[in-house]
Amino acid sequence: MRGKTAARAALCVLALGALCAGATRPEDEQEPSGRVLLSNLHAAGLLESGRTARSDVVGLWQAILWADGYMARRQISCTYDGPTAVTTRAWQSNHHLSADGIVGPATWGTAAARLAPVGRWTVYRGERYDLPLRRDADGFLEVYDAGVFRPLRTDEVTLTLCR
Repeated sequence: MRGKTAARAALCVLALGALCAGATRPEDEQEPSGRVLLSNLHAAGLLESGRTARSDVVGLWQAILWADGYMARRQISCTYDGPTAVTTRAWQSNHHLSADGIVGPATWGTAAARLAPVGRWTVYRGERYDLPLRRDADGFLEVYDAGVFRPLRTDEVTLTLCR
């Protein structure tokens, strides 16, 4: 039980990192606060190797890869690098998506389909681990990080795991 709780906490941290890893969205879809609406995860922005700045959003994506067993926890860096792109291609291929290594609306949407309400939380139901998330009072995504829920950022790295 203790290991599963630690794994969930780590996934939350990763998930937060992935969403905030510098992803950008079109101006009409981007939240001015640099945050992501949980109900709008598919519009979290494009993540692409060599083009995406470090952010919590990238950490979130890497946490999703970890939850599904594609990435080791120690690889979560909030940086969308070459190894993350290679791992993303494998994930996309196994989920019947175009394996281009770019996390866009189709990839985010496939991941979002695995979100499930669990009490006051929303959980990404990974193939190996669950990743706990939460919607704040305004509907923005929060990730469990170092024992507390923190807002997921698209414009900076705030996750403890990535600092």
